[in-house]
Amino acid sequence: MVPLRPSARKNSKIGLPSHNSMSLDEVTNYIMDMPDEVLSRVQFSVPWQYDPDDDDYRDPDGFHSYHTAKKEDSKATRDVLQLECWDKFSKNPQINTSVRGTVGRMTGMDFGVSSEFWDIQEAIEEIELDPRNRLYSFWPKWVGRYLVEGELFIVLTLHPDGFVEADFTDPAVLSSGGDSDTGIIFHPDKPSMPLFYIVSDSEYRAKELIPSIYLARYPELVGSISDTVEYKDKVSYAKKSRKQIYKKFNGFYRFMVSFDRGYMVRRTIGHLRTVIQWCNHYEQLKKYEIDYKKSAGAYIWAFKIENPRDFKLWLSLSDEDKRKTAPMAKKTPGSSLIMPPGMSIEAISPKLPQIREEDTDILHMVGSGLNEPEDVMTGVSKGTFASVKESRGPMSDRISDEIAYFSRFLRYDFWGSIFFLRSSINKMDKLFSVKRAIGWKNKEPIFKKVKMLPERLIDFSFPTSEVIDYESRAKGMLGVKHGPISETVGIPISVVAKKMGIGNYGQMRLKKAEEDDIYPELIYTLDAESLQEKVEAEPAKSKETSKNDKTSKSKEFE
Repeated sequence: MVPLRPSARKNSKIGLPSHNSMSLDEVTNYIMDMPDEVLSRVQFSVPWQYDPDDDDYRDPDGFHSYHTAKKEDSKATRDVLQLECWDKFSKNPQINTSVRGTVGRMTGMDFGVSSEFWDIQEAIEEIELDPRNRLYSFWPKWVGRYLVEGELFIVLTLHPDGFVEADFTDPAVLSSGGDSDTGIIFHPDKPSMPLFYIVSDSEYRAKELIPSIYLARYPELVGSISDTVEYKDKVSYAKKSRKQIYKKFNGFYRFMVSFDRGYMVRRTIGHLRTVIQWCNHYEQLKKYEIDYKKSAGAYIWAFKIENPRDFKLWLSLSDEDKRKTAPMAKKTPGSSLIMPPGMSIEAISPKLPQIREEDTDILHMVGSGLNEPEDVMTGVSKGTFASVKESRGPMSDRISDEIAYFSRFLRYDFWGSIFFLRSSINKMDKLFSVKRAIGWKNKEPIFKKVKMLPERLIDFSFPTSEVIDYESRAKGMLGVKHGPISETVGIPISVVAKKMGIGNYGQMRLKKAEEDDIYPELIYTLDAESLQEKVEAEPAKSKETSKNDKTSKSKEFE
């Protein structure tokens, strides 16, 4: 029964019954008999497919879209999306290829850090090669997690002997408490400066409070949050030491450094979130396409018995006797069947329209979110050589940008923090004296001894991109016939080496000096050519020999 509003019961001009409710048949008859002028004034609304205030809904295909109109993601959304990004990385071939390719271009062959100052180089080798760190093995893995989840958290543990232990922290354990349930306590006046990280267990119960590296550099910042309820509740989980060496850090000896892909947000999610929905659609289409191909390749054997009497006779056979007849016998491709008179056979397959390249638009959405050309993402090149070559330039620029962001983190956040902790307990010099050119006087450089932080005296080597045509670039800018870039343009050789993909210039020069001291001297190319001409050329003739040759030739002529 359908209830009616009281106002509707009073309207007798359109023939509406005056009782409180109508049966379904009466409603149907009323709608069918409704005058046109009444029907034209009927208004109704249909609810939207999801609540705009809801952070998650399923589309008609059953996929999540995780809609949010806020810059900051909620804890539930962040946790679910990071797991979804990891799941896509583990199962989706396009995403897996993209992430692994970027990891290789950032921390693959020739990746390394060094310094021409021996004290700094010694500290680098100690931190990298120690079995407790194994940074030579873990950097590709850490960068992979950073690309997938959008965040990288590393705990630096300072030992009394000056060794700094680096350990990875899963972003999932920083998911409870803190400001806005981010798992982080921020500075009250600097929302982009984390002070403490709350590590929780699987039940979202706090188990450790780790200070940020900012508290190692500025221990007085603890006073800005010492009166907050969040800090008072969690301060008992902080690990402290009573050793005198840690007194300047308020007893703390474990500090967190972080690196993320966010844009001034407290917590971030990997860029893979932009392609999750499109990957779901693409995978679903591929499943449909597999079913379609199965259907297109399927066929049935259709037997036709012309005489009704023969068909009735066949139906009257027992199941065992039917299995001996042609319709029930096993059909092997390439075999022969002998049919009785009045019976015909035909193999029938579904006549479906061909589908080809129908999902490229969705694949392009995935490639756009991954910032990679289609041939790199799928391993299949469909364009011309010129079009493929043109796509490498923008891709190389994006990789160069990622390397630039990563190198800044390595220099100032990671290695800078390690050098600071070591120097704070007198296991390393805080500043190093370096001779630098600071100006010009009478066209001669002016040198001065300056103090520099150790992180500014390290150099990085990254994998070299093979898509940059240095020869064409140099010829276009400097002419076809030009001298060495360092002499023609007047820039440091170290810069030229870095542009050529050769990093760690200072360390390389030191190694060359070592080789020059061990191995025999090599012949320079120009000297080698001159020596070859002298060896292979005919020996010079004296004047007496030339005179005798002329005399003998004249006699032969006579």
